Amino acid sequence: MGVKNADLVDLIETTLPDLPKQYFEVTWTNNDYEACRIYQQDRMEVDGGTSIKRKLMLSPTGNARYRRLFDTDEPAVGDVMHEIEVPWTQIGTHYSWDKVEILRNKNSAKGFIRLLETRRIDGLWSLADLIEERFWKTPDTATDDLNPYGVPYYIVMLDANSTTAGFSGQTIRFQNAATSTVCAGLDAATYTQWKNWAATYTKVDNSLLKTFRTAFLRTKFKAPLMLNDPAQPRNAAKRIYTDADTAVSLQELADAKDDNHTGKEVLGNIRMDDGGLVYINRLPVVYINQLDGVTDPVTAGATSPIYCVDFNKFIPYVQDGYWMEESEPMTDRGQHTTFTIFLDGSHNNLCTNRRQAGFVIHKPIVS
Repeated sequence: MGVKNADLVDLIETTLPDLPKQYFEVTWTNNDYEACRIYQQDRMEVDGGTSIKRKLMLSPTGNARYRRLFDTDEPAVGDVMHEIEVPWTQIGTHYSWDKVEILRNKNSAKGFIRLLETRRIDGLWSLADLIEERFWKTPDTATDDLNPYGVPYYIVMLDANSTTAGFSGQTIRFQNAATSTVCAGLDAATYTQWKNWAATYTKVDNSLLKTFRTAFLRTKFKAPLMLNDPAQPRNAAKRIYTDADTAVSLQELADAKDDNHTGKEVLGNIRMDDGGLVYINRLPVVYINQLDGVTDPVTAGATSPIYCVDFNKFIPYVQDGYWMEESEPMTDRGQHTTFTIFLDGSHNNLCTNRRQAGFVIHKPIVS
């Protein structure tokens, strides 16, 4: 007597929750998958809505004034509220088994678990790779609603041929080489408070450390004010991200300043622990392999960016009830002996304060 598909579905469903800790789950929290770690630890779940929207105030009306006795008041109410909005993006993966494979392993607990484990890891691993890849990119076009809005969408570099540090990061450079100053629905060319801090460097030396000091000081500005910010209770961390060459150069600089690795080089404000991890202003410098060889989408010139991101202001949002949702095993008429499980989610990133979300220091862009 043959085995019913329903019995095999029950076998899969009862086995999956009992699988041992996956290799994927190990890499999910591994520093090589930094974006996935952030989505695990710092994500915010929101429910409802066809997009992610937040209200913010960029500047006050300006009603405050010094006055003399008996001066006449002229009450004024200004429209100081602005809305930022990004679309939900959907991500998914799947993994499958054939009925014959299951039958050949169903009497061997070890073999059956290994079969399910291997296919599941394969599907989840590709999902992690995709999340990581897009986290460090701008969307493909200005109207792209397929891909999420990565770090370079909100923390943008200085314009071409510009080297003056400050709150001048305004031009988003999309993957198709198009540009725009409109970020999450607000035009940074119109609202100067909606620009991020950016600077350039030519080599890793003391002048770069001075730029870091200035950046940390300047990005503590309070404007814009976020109203009813649901992120306030979060204790998200700030981190510094860069490519391999820059990370190694920072190690060499830290080593030269503190040969004994005592971490007491206060003057340079850079130190390295015994494991080779560099800290600047007590923030870890994390190597991101997706930043290796990064070039400007418009000029194709190397930029070697150093990003500092505050995940209290740069927030990964996921849709409540629809993040890493695993379906039941299902079959298809076209492949009636194949059982497939789908894993889906809806997410995107939203920056609520570009002045305090972080900064970028990069090699000059030359047109």
